[in-house]
Amino acid sequence: MPTQPTIAVFSLWLLFPAAASAVWEVAESPHFRVYFRAGTVAPAPIVQHAEEFYAEMHRLTRGMPNAKIDIRICHTQADFQAAVHAPIQDWAVGCAFPRQRRIFIQNPTHLALAKLQLAQVLRHEIAHVLFWQYTQKASADIPLWFVEGIAIYLAKEWVPSRHETLLSRIFSNTLMPLSELAREFPTAQGDADLAYAQSQDALRWLVEVKGSETLWALVEHLHAGHPFHTAFEDTVGWDVATFDARWRASLPERYQWMALFSNVYLFWGGIGGLALLSYLFCRQRRRKHLKKLAEQEQEIDAFFEA
Repeated sequence: MPTQPTIAVFSLWLLFPAAASAVWEVAESPHFRVYFRAGTVAPAPIVQHAEEFYAEMHRLTRGMPNAKIDIRICHTQADFQAAVHAPIQDWAVGCAFPRQRRIFIQNPTHLALAKLQLAQVLRHEIAHVLFWQYTQKASADIPLWFVEGIAIYLAKEWVPSRHETLLSRIFSNTLMPLSELAREFPTAQGDADLAYAQSQDALRWLVEVKGSETLWALVEHLHAGHPFHTAFEDTVGWDVATFDARWRASLPERYQWMALFSNVYLFWGGIGGLALLSYLFCRQRRRKHLKKLAEQEQEIDAFFEA
């Protein structure tokens, strides 16, 4: 594990639209500057998470410019919306601007209330910055489903609601083609959850069937500036449309048992059924044992026979 980074903290005045005269503090480490409102969060865990993840991403940080990545922790959702200065959904908790090397995240307290972990949100947004910086020569050509999918993959992110949404849409046959997720995601939270879940699963399946080195070979092609579709076909061996069709065809088989146990009624019904079967089996076994003992008692031991 990397050693804990040295953090320098100092105060300054920042003029944000949501807080025109608020005192902010800054915690600096070798690769990050964390801006936070005085007295709202502890910066040390944020900086440590960020530096540890940065160290893990050495395949993306090779040759990275020395400029630090700014992370701004917004105290309220109103601060977050105002600071981002871009259209963003109410349910969003993090936002990255990779070209400017800036990340905005809601107060970790609000993330906890939303059942999200600061670490995974932070890793996700840092992954966006590092991936864009490394593949910027081809960035305009990379589809959004791949951009989000690789951020989730690198961050090792897991959001249960997305998994549940994916399962329900697999078996209702209402998934979205990846081609519809190339330039934008839906704005409604349920459909957005599905878009993120599909992106996550598509990347995961790519690694399962082709290996992680194939994914990194694709990233290297993008780093060199090759168009996404050309780089994808050269490294994966399928064009994107074929990949999409094969990935979608794999879903029912891969998730059939998970779908069964993801349904709470079926799950507890199955647990109850197993418990009942176990009870009946044990009762039958006990009866056989008692019957055998009774038969043995009725037998005359050879020692007492005349």
